[in-house]
Amino acid sequence: MIRTINSWRGLIAITVVLFHLGEEWVYNYSVSGVVFFFVSSTFLLALRHPFKQVTAREYGRFVVSHAARIYPLHWLALALLVLMALVFHTATLDWGRIALSALLLHEWSPVHEVHYYLNPVSWFLGALLFCYLAYPFVAQWIGPWRLRYKVLLTVLYGLMLAAVLLPLNIPQREAIFVNPLSHLLDVFSGLALFHVYGILKDRWPRISYGKATLIEVGALLLLAAFMTVNIVTTWVRPWEDDVFWHIPVGAVLLAFALLAGQEGAVGRVLLWRPLQWLGGISFEVFVLHFWVFQLFNYVVSPIAGHFGLAVYSWLWLSIPLLILISWIVNRYFTRPLFAAIKRKVQHGQGG
Repeated sequence: MIRTINSWRGLIAITVVLFHLGEEWVYNYSVSGVVFFFVSSTFLLALRHPFKQVTAREYGRFVVSHAARIYPLHWLALALLVLMALVFHTATLDWGRIALSALLLHEWSPVHEVHYYLNPVSWFLGALLFCYLAYPFVAQWIGPWRLRYKVLLTVLYGLMLAAVLLPLNIPQREAIFVNPLSHLLDVFSGLALFHVYGILKDRWPRISYGKATLIEVGALLLLAAFMTVNIVTTWVRPWEDDVFWHIPVGAVLLAFALLAGQEGAVGRVLLWRPLQWLGGISFEVFVLHFWVFQLFNYVVSPIAGHFGLAVYSWLWLSIPLLILISWIVNRYFTRPLFAAIKRKVQHGQGG
């Protein structure tokens, strides 16, 4: 993991949480941040797993290892939300939809009430799992290609997706966005960016702190420019969920990856230990935050109200609670479980 990218993921997770709390001012940050999650995931996979040739055994280990990052935490969040609904009667449960969600198949449905059911962010996990499953084959397929052909494939797929999105209304566009096939664009984009990274990294000189800072700020200004365009115009709205963000997000990802080890001012801030720690629990923050919202509403607020503290409308207070719970889950659930699965996979490899 490139440490500055780890911190970006933590900050992005918080912007998504804020947006779901009703803070509209973070909309562009959260939407572009979701694209950053997908593209950076493929980029980091290419850094660790080039997959020049896929064998059945290697693919099996890869799938088990990466599914272990997703399913246990997903099942924990789903179980907690089901329990909340049963105890506080917050919803009439649809067990068919719960089964689809548990298997991470619900994101394939075009129906809003299915792909956003119970835990609205779990579609992301299903789409990410699909990208993991597809990545070894895509990497083996286009890995040997010249950069120009990787870029051409990415552009053509993006144009196709843009053409599909153009005539659709918002619910229909959301159904396309959550569908895993849309995120093949992120896989292609991540592999093309990794190719650029490989070319530039070999030629990358030792640069000064000032120049590194200028590169970081330049990449962020490009992202800010795209955000400004999205705010002041309406013509990009059909593509703002995904296609529109690939250029600025790619620039930010590439800049901070190339500057790893020689960060400028922004990178130095991102290396701050609390931000690194936040990045380490970002997945838990993302997956658990809707459950924590309900916990705050149905448990914390009534208890506080009993002591004369009217905190029900102060939903932002759920963020410290979310961070605490995410750390506990990461420390005592995610990490031990993943370590055990990793040992099992390595033991199987040795056998």
